[in-house]
Amino acid sequence: MGKVDMTKNKNRRVFFRIYDEVNLFYQKIDEKLLTEPYSTFENISNTPSSTTDAEKISQDSASSLPKLAKNLPDILTPESQFNESETRHVNISASGMAFNCEDALKEGDILVIKIQLASSMAAIVTYSQVVYCKNLQSDDSPSDSPHSCFVGAHFVNMKDEDRKLLIKYVDKKRGLQNRVNGVILAAVITVIAVPDVVFGLLFEFVHFLFELILHIIHIVFEFVESGLDHLIEHLFHTDLHQTQVIVFYIIVFSVLYALYRLVRVLPPFCRRCKNSLFAACEQQKESVLFYWREQSLINKLKIAVIGVVAITCYVFFGM
Repeated sequence: MGKVDMTKNKNRRVFFRIYDEVNLFYQKIDEKLLTEPYSTFENISNTPSSTTDAEKISQDSASSLPKLAKNLPDILTPESQFNESETRHVNISASGMAFNCEDALKEGDILVIKIQLASSMAAIVTYSQVVYCKNLQSDDSPSDSPHSCFVGAHFVNMKDEDRKLLIKYVDKKRGLQNRVNGVILAAVITVIAVPDVVFGLLFEFVHFLFELILHIIHIVFEFVESGLDHLIEHLFHTDLHQTQVIVFYIIVFSVLYALYRLVRVLPPFCRRCKNSLFAACEQQKESVLFYWREQSLINKLKIAVIGVVAITCYVFFGM
């Protein structure tokens, strides 16, 4: 069974970490549940999981952990369910994770955590021990966010197959994030290095796209008009003038009906787009704040210095 030494420095990283979004469920274990003996054991959750089998916990667990039962106890009773919330931003590795939570936990608290990995049907249930808990709210600057605390925890006595699954998932996401970050970095460097060329090409592309759309609309209109002309002449045996008048009114009424449908559909669509945009901005803001909170003071200073130096060099040498 893979274990994490709880006496190690809390900032020491054993495995690669990634910033991701997962469905996270957690519950603090009552001290009574740690000391009372259990004779029967059940699954932690009815949700399919890779850790539904009872897990044997040896006596030589981390020294800071209380003495647990021999097998994984039935911690979650019908009256005691997981604290379920929306998808959360996390900093996760095979040895531990950091996440925002609603409860003011204490260092040394034992949690049962269930992680539903994004873009995967696998779920992992394991013990974890709180390493730190930071309060994100204060009396002077209250926040509307329901996540008032920022918690870091080490996984304890995680099953080997779950740890391998998590390592594989982290490696896959890490490779994808590195490729995406590389593309974004290359785009930013290109824009900074040759902004006139980039914006010139972008303007030309938009102009070409606009002309292409107008040309397609014109072709479609001519095709529909020609088809209506032949259809009216064939059905009603009209002359050229009568055919053009009938087709004209058909097109006018069709355009008016299309505009009516557009007026009915456009406002709700705009509201949905606005709400989606605001939600995406809030999610991105929460992600950036999560990344910033998770950094140490030295890393924050490094980020600030690199940003100031980059802006200064661009202002004095790039413009």
